[in-house]
Amino acid sequence: MKIQKLFRLFLLVLVLGSTPSLLAQSMSDQQVLEYVKEGIKQGKEQKQMAAELARKGVTKEQAIRVKELYEKQNNVNTSNATGTDINESRLREEMKENTSDMLEDHPSAQDLSREDQVFGRNIFNTKNLTFEPSSNLATPPNYRLGPGDEVIIDIWGASQNTIRQAISPDGTINIQKIGPVYLSGLTVSEANDYLKKSLNKIYNGLNNATDPSSDIRLTLGNIRTIQINVMGEVVQPGTYALSAFSTVFHALYRAGGVSDIGSLRNVQLVRNGKKLTTIDVYEFIMKGNAQDDIRLQEGDVVIVPAYDVLVKISGKVKRPMRFEMKKDESLSTLIKYAGGFDADAYTRSLRVVRQNGEEYEVNTVKDIDYSVYKMRNGDVVTAEAILNRFTNKLEIRGAVYRPGIYQLSGTLNTVRELVNEAQGLTGDAFLNRSVLYRQHDDLTTEVLPIDIKSIMEGTSPNLALQKNDIL
Repeated sequence: MKIQKLFRLFLLVLVLGSTPSLLAQSMSDQQVLEYVKEGIKQGKEQKQMAAELARKGVTKEQAIRVKELYEKQNNVNTSNATGTDINESRLREEMKENTSDMLEDHPSAQDLSREDQVFGRNIFNTKNLTFEPSSNLATPPNYRLGPGDEVIIDIWGASQNTIRQAISPDGTINIQKIGPVYLSGLTVSEANDYLKKSLNKIYNGLNNATDPSSDIRLTLGNIRTIQINVMGEVVQPGTYALSAFSTVFHALYRAGGVSDIGSLRNVQLVRNGKKLTTIDVYEFIMKGNAQDDIRLQEGDVVIVPAYDVLVKISGKVKRPMRFEMKKDESLSTLIKYAGGFDADAYTRSLRVVRQNGEEYEVNTVKDIDYSVYKMRNGDVVTAEAILNRFTNKLEIRGAVYRPGIYQLSGTLNTVRELVNEAQGLTGDAFLNRSVLYRQHDDLTTEVLPIDIKSIMEGTSPNLALQKNDIL
């Protein structure tokens, strides 16, 4: 059924015109069918194979013929087959079905409010981030060869030849006049040096470092498929067939990502029964550091344990949500993960609600202790907003040229200075009486009558102002 779905997808790609201009047909129908079967065996995505077939010059008509050939060889009921009269609307409907089929193994994040989501947990179950290895990747010199890899040995100089062979299950390739040459387990660089010595028996000058008349280069053709296991707290634990270029992140993507209790900070890679490395996905999310996302090998086991510490931060931070923490990480690290404080956040202290084993307790953590206050599982941190008041606000209203809010300072702290700062009184101002509203610390308001005319003329004392005064 995968092959049928692939060709439906391929036909849609052609009908919608989303592929580049096609080359002349260069593959027979049987070659196309074998190519598709091999791609499925290697675990390639359907979209990738459809695009590759289009680039290789496979036409819509040939795709239909190959689909019919497959159905004939496998006795598939074709009573509903439409051949070349498949219309575009039906293809578009089938595209929806195919897209659903391809994504059903990768569920999306649960529909939760942002504060209840766990940061980074949906990174491995989004269709836009697959971590799939590039098929156009240059041959890495540290890649270890294994059975199923196709090697291409180019010889040039005084002697010229190209040898193209797949490594056999016993780890060898068979070179004419030399016999079996064991390459399995060697890196590309090591195999290149080893072949120089081996081929020097029949090609002169290959192993002459001072004046080589010939040289060789080993590259990879088709890449083998490896089987790895993804275990623990993932959505779909199991055994997966992946490209030998695949990494830990791609394996986690194929397994649907971590489960609700899975850890992103302690992903373990086990090789030959020993823990090879521990991967912290936050290093990739926060810093783009993919150094620990190493290439997988045959038989590797990726283990996702349950998380140790999960905390929640809400309130006036840029990224209010849940975060997985390591046991030794502090409150300052949590603030960094949350993107820092909002502009109107009160930063001098944070409230932490913690479970002590019997009941809840509230801790007020001062800013000087953020870096030493260690987080525990279940902590709920709240960043409050600053107070909705001013420390140095003055306001003037009425018959002045520039009414508004002004700063209480060492040079602006009296009635006369405030009026002058507002560009003075207007011509129609009533000068015999003004009013000053003053708010006290107990939030009561006092109304003070002001003789603005005498104050401006200097015949009455210039009244000193306090914060939040309104003239």
